Amino acid sequence: MSELPLYLLLGVFCGLVSITLSRCTSLTMEAVERLQRATGLPKAASPALGGLIVGLLALMYPEVLYWGFENVDILLESRPFTSGLSATILVQLIGVKILATSLCRAFGLVGGYYAPSLFIGAATGMAYGKFMRFTFTGSEALLHIPFLDVASPQAYGLVTCLPIQLFHLHFSSSQIR
Repeated sequence: MSELPLYLLLGVFCGLVSITLSRCTSLTMEAVERLQRATGLPKAASPALGGLIVGLLALMYPEVLYWGFENVDILLESRPFTSGLSATILVQLIGVKILATSLCRAFGLVGGYYAPSLFIGAATGMAYGKFMRFTFTGSEALLHIPFLDVASPQAYGLVTCLPIQLFHLHFSSSQIR
């Protein structure tokens, strides 16, 4: 029962990430439309420019590219002999993946929200789980809650993948803005 507030905070955090993805996509689409009008950039050239920008982002954060579900497995630390990413890196990946997904959509690249939302959800859950583990079981923990000794950040990653993915699947298919 003592862990319920932590799940509530996880839900709030996931909701904020989801809203950020929706707003970032809307703002990026508006910015690209303004860029096309102001520069006379042909629509046919937009995917190439978008690919260039996302490619430059991927030089700094190659994890944001889609390698099948391998990158989600890496985030969830489910593969043996892989070192996990820190919570700081995971938060950075959330932001960069949101930006990359928004740019792809705005520049007319093929894709959707399904795989990116799985990635974002896994990174969100893992970052939250690692932060909570550090906060409650670190060397100078604020509180000590025994269930966190057993619960792994992977559980938070798995919990957040599906809700974010379903939210975006619903809204992208219904065209609600």
